[in-house]
Amino acid sequence: MVDISEFEQISPYVRMVRLKKEASMSGKWKDIDNVFTYIASGSADFILDGFRYSLQAGNAIIIPPFMTHVIISKGTEALIQYIVHFDFYESEERKCLIHKDVLDEDEKHLTASGQEKLLKDQAVIAVIPEMDRNQLMYTYLNMLEEFCGSRLGRNLMLKAGCMDLIIATLRNCVDINEEQNNSRRKTKSWVHIENAMDYILGCDLREDLSNDSIALAIGVSTNYLTSIFQTYLGISLHKYVTNVRIERAQQMLLSGRVNITETANLTGFSSIHVFSKTFKSIMGISPSQFLDEIVTKSNNADRFTQLQR
Repeated sequence: MVDISEFEQISPYVRMVRLKKEASMSGKWKDIDNVFTYIASGSADFILDGFRYSLQAGNAIIIPPFMTHVIISKGTEALIQYIVHFDFYESEERKCLIHKDVLDEDEKHLTASGQEKLLKDQAVIAVIPEMDRNQLMYTYLNMLEEFCGSRLGRNLMLKAGCMDLIIATLRNCVDINEEQNNSRRKTKSWVHIENAMDYILGCDLREDLSNDSIALAIGVSTNYLTSIFQTYLGISLHKYVTNVRIERAQQMLLSGRVNITETANLTGFSSIHVFSKTFKSIMGISPSQFLDEIVTKSNNADRFTQLQR
């Protein structure tokens, strides 16, 4: 169990607040900061350094900096995640770091300082009591509004909200007993799964990413790779590749450097029609709606964050 007293002197710095809603998703990430996630709807497997944790609506998790994590949505209900990227302590040096995934980057100049290792490289998982969930969601949605705005006291409100989320997670964290750990222990198959994911993430998405080509690249048979992907991750290898394409498409659209047609081409779709149909099936909205509803808000938040630095 986490010793809450170790967190009594923290003064959080909130780097990013974002809400993710997707009908279906899977991906692999590594972040420069602590990541709080509350599952508001749906369910997903969070695979942290090869160990699986099944989370559902009402669960919260804090993932420490630079922990590789894979998220695979489950069931038919849309996965809605309330996400806050934060440091436990505000420092001028780390305030200069921009929110981004660093999975493929050299970490020598990005490693977290000692004071950001309060979680000791262990994720914290909580079951938020039903009576407290509305308050947690209210706190988060207020933070999202503050983050995207410019009202007086914005940073203080973000700090206070982040403190509330951290306290709620620590107070309601669950122990993972030995039996549960045994069921989540890494298997030999995970090495091949991770090799396949690393290969996919490192590819130009316009290349051939068929099941056969991926299996050949990592040195295993196609049948074996597709079997362990389905067994361990609960989705097909083909669907994982599709989800990676859509995740990359979101990043491209968010950058503002390419339009929808260019994004479709750069992520390996045969036409803008196929891209738009696939995007909507996964995200629940079309690429143009994504631009209108998500990008505008994100750009406003990013511009304000830059002005504050």
